[in-house]
Amino acid sequence: MGVHTEQFSFNGRWEHTDSYSRTSAPAAMIQFNAVASSLELDIEGQARWRVDQDGKQIAVFVTDSRSVQKVKVAGDGESHRYRLIKVSESNPGGAKVYGISLDANGKFMAPPKSSNRRIEFIGDSFTVGYGVEGQIGDPDDHVFIATNASKSYAFLLADSYKADYQVNAFSGRGVVRNYDNIVPEWLVPRLYQYTVPGEAPSDLGQGVDSTKLMWNLDDFHPQVVVVFLGINDFQGNAPYGDKAAFKKTYAELLQKLRTAHPGVKFLLVSTKIWPNDDLTPTVKAVFDAEKAAGHNDLEFVEVRTENTALHGHPCERSQVDLANTLRPIIGRLGRWMSR
Repeated sequence: MGVHTEQFSFNGRWEHTDSYSRTSAPAAMIQFNAVASSLELDIEGQARWRVDQDGKQIAVFVTDSRSVQKVKVAGDGESHRYRLIKVSESNPGGAKVYGISLDANGKFMAPPKSSNRRIEFIGDSFTVGYGVEGQIGDPDDHVFIATNASKSYAFLLADSYKADYQVNAFSGRGVVRNYDNIVPEWLVPRLYQYTVPGEAPSDLGQGVDSTKLMWNLDDFHPQVVVVFLGINDFQGNAPYGDKAAFKKTYAELLQKLRTAHPGVKFLLVSTKIWPNDDLTPTVKAVFDAEKAAGHNDLEFVEVRTENTALHGHPCERSQVDLANTLRPIIGRLGRWMSR
């Protein structure tokens, strides 16, 4: 039986069926309250997971073929908050959670309540937490074990504000051009449409209803959206993304979200990139054009990161610093100045 019951709450995009709940999103999370001495987690799909008790990590494990992971927990007769967090990225790929059960004497309690704070992050590998637990010189095959979305600035920010969230981020992908032009047909604007983009079919085939695969924007209305895109459009081997096309597509994404989420606020984030440092002036041009058009629902910030983790990505300390830099801006936009 699937876990989409009244006992659980979900963060991130999930597809729910009668048999399982499926996701490909980094930092996708299931929360529940329970009195228990052990948890049994029935999961299928290549992924790394973190289990928290009352906000503190108590276990990390890896899944692939379907298996039941047993995790010992408090066993003190008191109710505790548990979180199952998918810390790896599935790009492509995904994971299915078939069920969460307790020991024979365990008992699920009332589920966690939804937060009155909602935030969405749209980004690339910096937002995923790609390679954050590795070092710049580590072998390429360390990506899976070194990526940890629960150490990304996105998760850290949402957690610090006790906000419901989505992390819709895709390593190596861009607005109009992917890194080194990999899989050019799967840019962020297309991936963003799907509930489980890591398993979106390249060819829908005859008779397939694509609307059933698409995410319904009415299912989650963020109050603040952080957009940190464009690194892959202008980095790697040339040729780079067309700047006019980038600005047009970026602005279209903002307008799509405005229409779907009335009153939403945006934080546009940029950073220095190599070799030409084209990202910041291009995103700033989008921001300036939005302001000139009368939109007062957005702010812009350029950030600096210490890119000493795997493949030149932000390290753990830099992800924390990034969260600290963005936190007061997000608090102002969401009117969440108190935690």
